[in-house]
Amino acid sequence: MEIRQALLWSGLLLGGQATDTLTTALDRAQGALELMPVSAQVLEVGGVALFWVIKLLIVASAAAALLAAAGKVRQEHRISRITFRASLVAVQAVTICLAATSISNLALLSSIQG
Repeated sequence: MEIRQALLWSGLLLGGQATDTLTTALDRAQGALELMPVSAQVLEVGGVALFWVIKLLIVASAAAALLAAAGKVRQEHRISRITFRASLVAVQAVTICLAATSISNLALLSSIQG
């Protein structure tokens, strides 16, 4: 059960990161500025390609942590259940925030275009 949840939410996180990257790129193409300082610096240094690579690394790290914790839960390690649940809730929260960010980016894009 935990492995499926880890894979599902890792996939949803990947989708959220992809959507955020796409909407950020579209907004920047229309002249919008990135307000997150770290993201703005990454975009300035390496453009959307580097931004996407970093987001992929974040997803890979989160997926690896979730899968490792899920594997330990199956081995009946008590603390691993808590670690897995906390990590899963964190990934879920970030995924939901990314969805909200993407919606905000789309709203910004529609206001820029007219």
